[in-house]
Amino acid sequence: MERQTAVDTFERELYAAMSEGKPLKRYIKTILGKVYVTTLNPFDGKPQAIELYGKPKPRNSRAIVEVWTSKEDVFFQRINAEHFKAGNLRRLEEKETVKDVGKSPNEISDDEIEEILNKPFLALKNRLNKFTAPAPVYRFLLKAEEMEKSEKIVNSIKARMAELELGVPPSDEEEVETE
Repeated sequence: MERQTAVDTFERELYAAMSEGKPLKRYIKTILGKVYVTTLNPFDGKPQAIELYGKPKPRNSRAIVEVWTSKEDVFFQRINAEHFKAGNLRRLEEKETVKDVGKSPNEISDDEIEEILNKPFLALKNRLNKFTAPAPVYRFLLKAEEMEKSEKIVNSIKARMAELELGVPPSDEEEVETE
């Protein structure tokens, strides 16, 4: 009888959260291509595949996954760990204030991208060289174009993205030929 009471209480809390429209956490894809994720259905507890597509904007509901329970959140993070490590998924928050220790070098918020783009060119180059996947670099490119940054900055971002796509390690400095 106790178990049934606990299940009823859990279901009431779940339905209350869903009716208020306040999920526990929200995750957004960070790349322009499709991302296939697996989540736990909160109603029957079975895994289900979800296709995220469209532009990765907070207003695009097709690019966002909402997680309603802590059990569902743990499952989602564990089963989609490779997407997080590659920078294809990130948590969507109103304001990202807490920085995780030991997070992937590919995890970066939109505010951090804008901040780095407003810093000197070498700070941008250093940050671009830390990435190990093209997804966050592509986000830098979109933001740089949106902010109408110089051609030098845009070309540098494109070059780093090409290096990552081809699997070439970053060059520390461009070599100058001397005669």
